[in-house]
Amino acid sequence: MRIVQRTLVTTALLIAASASVAAAQSPSGSSQAGSSFGVRGGAGFDPGQFVVGASMTFGKSAGIFRVSPVAQVGFGDDTTFDINVDFLVRLKVEDSNFGFYGGAAPTLVFASDTYFGGTIVAGVNVPLFKGHESAIEGRIGIGDVPDFRILLTVGL
Repeated sequence: MRIVQRTLVTTALLIAASASVAAAQSPSGSSQAGSSFGVRGGAGFDPGQFVVGASMTFGKSAGIFRVSPVAQVGFGDDTTFDINVDFLVRLKVEDSNFGFYGGAAPTLVFASDTYFGGTIVAGVNVPLFKGHESAIEGRIGIGDVPDFRILLTVGL
């Protein structure tokens, strides 16, 4: 029961932190907060997995700082469900859909037990689908989280 309570409290704190940072990034009275929803899929290594997930990104499109809560499920050697709150810096190439981003995320993993660690995130925005923002992303785990994942993300 203690694990369930700690998991619920940690999840609530991660969501509250991402919401408060997102609220601080969007000026009051602004009709466009710059939020977007996306899906992701790819491969994980150690454990070997097929990974699918979803993300929400907060931050004005002109700003360089972004907050992105991410939920992912990995199937394979071990089945995992993880929640991340990515704190990112994004640099976009002017007048194009290309850009680079990187950052870090606290990571909560649910598997045979509950684990907490961190993730270092690096990605490249590339225009793969007309009308949809997309990126190729690498995620390196620190602690008791999946070691490495490479994902394709597509904004909806």
